[in-house]
Amino acid sequence: MLLLVVAVVVFTLVYQKRILSTRLENVSREQEYAQNMIKAQLESQEHERNRIGADLHDSLGSLLWGAKVNASFIQRTVELPEKTKESYNELIQILDQSINAVRRISWELTPEAFHHSGFSQSVNKLCDQLNGRGMEVRFTENGNHTWNDDAGIQAFRIVQELVSNAVKHSKADLLTVSIDWQKNQLLVVEVQDNGTGFELTDSRTGVGWWNIKQRAKRLNAEIVIGKPPIGGGSIISIKIPLKNGKEQN
Repeated sequence: MLLLVVAVVVFTLVYQKRILSTRLENVSREQEYAQNMIKAQLESQEHERNRIGADLHDSLGSLLWGAKVNASFIQRTVELPEKTKESYNELIQILDQSINAVRRISWELTPEAFHHSGFSQSVNKLCDQLNGRGMEVRFTENGNHTWNDDAGIQAFRIVQELVSNAVKHSKADLLTVSIDWQKNQLLVVEVQDNGTGFELTDSRTGVGWWNIKQRAKRLNAEIVIGKPPIGGGSIISIKIPLKNGKEQN
């Protein structure tokens, strides 16, 4: 009788352990599947950005440049009346603005030579492009590294989205992006503005923030939203553990 009781207890424990192991395996598979789906979605977004950026640059950019060349040829070969010259100059100005806009949008979609220039230079160029377009945008960097792999692009997309949100919604006149390459293989990026402040409410959990959170998860990064110690506005800090960041000598 005692042996039977022991056998039943052992069987029950083994059975429960097997059930628990099966459940853990199923949870692990589901998590892995979810991560693979997120990875595939982000990679699909990046592929589509590259395609649209290339099409803009190669097709629309070339058409606008061709239009400017033809307009310049007409001006050189035909004596234009004074009033027509004014319209011609306006046309050239519009074409120049359009060409620059196409170049800027194309670069934002596919950062020019990212695998060569890396994270820091791409963020710096992003700040330069936005500086003076309704607000002052400053860039600072502590340390000097090259981070130019696919993970670096994911980090750049996070900064790009945060900067874009600040430009669109913060009502600030000053935006500062700082990069701090710390010696313990940790990258700290801060995006700070002096605008109306920031709260992650339900109305701000759309596609943009979903992308930010999923990219951060892939990088094992931590995002902290706070307020500057002095003045108004908001400060968003991203802490990214580095694996492939290479220090420049």
